[in-house]
Amino acid sequence: MNNINQAFINRWQFTRSETLEILENLTSEQLQFKPEGEHWQPLSYQFACCARTQLIYAKAVHEGKMDFSWFGSQEFPSKNAFATKDEIRDLLTEADQAWANALNHAATSTKIVWPDFSTPLVLHISNLLEHERMHLGQLISYHTMAGYALPPNFKRNWAL
Repeated sequence: MNNINQAFINRWQFTRSETLEILENLTSEQLQFKPEGEHWQPLSYQFACCARTQLIYAKAVHEGKMDFSWFGSQEFPSKNAFATKDEIRDLLTEADQAWANALNHAATSTKIVWPDFSTPLVLHISNLLEHERMHLGQLISYHTMAGYALPPNFKRNWAL
């Protein structure tokens, strides 16, 4: 990959490292925290959504297209099936491996066809990164509502 692609990959890896730092700071019991209200999911769901989405984005790299029907597919792990810290860590590792495999086999000129447009690989990576960063914001909210402490490096990175 050329330098710009490596820069996007490095930024992705940094973002994932923040997700893992937060996960390692929690217990399996804390991962079951769910704010009050019918629209909230357990904290564990946030991590599983990151991994599942990454698996879908990896498939899109392999296929050369982003098919949003995959988000409803049984082909990918359920976001509700991973409750313990070990299960979530394993799922994130599986997703990282699938993502690395997809990127290692992609050409720098790879384009991903989305429903209404075609995007270069670097923007596909950026879209996944934005999804994960959105979840990091949600994780801050969960921690605030639950009264959980955020890890020191994460707090420094986000100026919290």
